[in-house]
Amino acid sequence: MTQLFAAVVVAAATTMAPMSHSSMATPAPQPKPNASETAFIQSVTTGLFAAYPTVTKATAAGYIRMTKLESDNTYVYSTMTYSKIDRLHPNFLWYDRNGKLVGLDYEYAKSSSPQFPGMSVYPVMASRWVTIPQHVHFAYTVGSGPVQTHGWKALPNLRGDVITAQELIADGLLPKGAKLVWAHFHPACWDLGFWLVPNPNGAFADLDPAVK
Repeated sequence: MTQLFAAVVVAAATTMAPMSHSSMATPAPQPKPNASETAFIQSVTTGLFAAYPTVTKATAAGYIRMTKLESDNTYVYSTMTYSKIDRLHPNFLWYDRNGKLVGLDYEYAKSSSPQFPGMSVYPVMASRWVTIPQHVHFAYTVGSGPVQTHGWKALPNLRGDVITAQELIADGLLPKGAKLVWAHFHPACWDLGFWLVPNPNGAFADLDPAVK
C-alpha cells in the first residue's frame, strides 16, 4: 500500500482500519474452560492481580500501550518481547477503559518456537493455542497532540527489528508532520489468550459482556 500524495497519506493514516489484536487470531473452540483450565486461570489471575492490577503498575513494569480501544473494549499493553515469558510474566496484558486488568495473552514467536508450549507449562487444551499472523504496530504524535497508536499489515519493508519513520511514510502510514514515537514488528505467533475477570461466555470467549 504505497501512496504518493500528502493528502492521501494523511487520509490513510487517520482513517485506516486498525489491526485488532483479538480479531486476527484464529478462533478457539469451546470458550468455557474445563476443571484443570479453571484452576490454572484462577492461579494466574491471583498472581497477576497482585503484580499488575492497573495500567500504572503495568507501565512501571515496562509494559507499553500497543493499541487503541479494541472491539472487545480493551487496550492491549505489551513488553514487545517474545522471550522470558512465564505464567506470571505474560508479554501481553489487557486493560479496560478504566485502566483495570481484565485479560492476557502469552505469545511465542513461531520463528523461535516451532511448537507451542506443552501442558506442563500451560495446562490447557491444545486447541486453546491459536495463530496470530505477522503485522506491525506503531505510535506517533502530531505537534503537541497525544500519542496515537496504529496497527497495519507487515508490508515487506516493515519486517525488520528496526522500522523507520521514512519507511512508514513511504507506505502512507504516517501523516504529514508526525513524529514517530515507536514502531514494532509483530512476528507470526502462537497465542494463548483468556479473560482474567468473570465472563459468562467463558474465559476463552472473544468478548466479555461485563467489560464495557
